[in-house]
Amino acid sequence: MKHFTEIENFTFLGYTLAHELGGTTPRPIRTVTDLQVPDEEFQNFVNEAKTTTLTDEDLADTVLDVGINWEHFVASNDNLLIPEHPLKITDVLMQEKIDSLDIITEAFVREINLRSIEKKIVRKTDKAKND
Repeated sequence: MKHFTEIENFTFLGYTLAHELGGTTPRPIRTVTDLQVPDEEFQNFVNEAKTTTLTDEDLADTVLDVGINWEHFVASNDNLLIPEHPLKITDVLMQEKIDSLDIITEAFVREINLRSIEKKIVRKTDKAKND
């Protein structure tokens, strides 16, 4: 149960921060540029993300969608957990999907963090100009 809560919290915090950024200009998702994931279906999703631009709100919604899927995949396969490795399941192909969703969610949250840092830098620069 602990892993589901951690996934939910991680995803929701990223979603909340992205919404708070409030940027309305679509921007590329830089953190997926060289991203490789083990599942082919989700790699196709990553490849599409490499060529798209998203506003902060769209990025928030996307991280929430991917995070919910990640949490669902983990929850629906908890009966396959390997006792010695509680983050792994016995179904190798499903594990690749879970790992891919984890990697993608983390990449999207890194992009949100980059945008947040950039917004702070712009505010400081603007404040310095006005002083």
